[in-house]
Amino acid sequence: MPSKAKSQDGITLATLTVYIFIFTLIIGVITTISNSFYANIGDVVDAPKYISEFNKFTMFFAVDIKNYNTAEVTETTIQFSDTVKYEFKDNSIYRNDVRIAKDILSCNFALNTERVNTTNKNICTVNMQIGKDAEDSITKNVDFTLKYW
Repeated sequence: MPSKAKSQDGITLATLTVYIFIFTLIIGVITTISNSFYANIGDVVDAPKYISEFNKFTMFFAVDIKNYNTAEVTETTIQFSDTVKYEFKDNSIYRNDVRIAKDILSCNFALNTERVNTTNKNICTVNMQIGKDAEDSITKNVDFTLKYW
């Protein structure tokens, strides 16, 4: 009399192979995401430090630019009515020979006149690159309007 095969509970070799493949795929995706995260976290950590240098410059510059209606501008300096002078040198920005911002890779000043309705406005453009090196730097290009009333 032939014997009946008993029902066997367990994992077949094909099922085991599929499980191993799926777990390997999941671990590979998690590893890729993790590597990408840790590779880019350095930029996020340094960005607030560089932004604070720009904010320090802007804090002084915005107050001064609203008090004067003319300025003498070269590429790296801006002079307001023989009293306040901003200068980019030695990777820093100086206000009347006092350093107010550091870690500046480049800073350019430009002065343009724009006509809005019936009023001429002097616009000072500040283009600044902030950071320790060019790869991890932040670039800011901001227009400031001099006093016009």
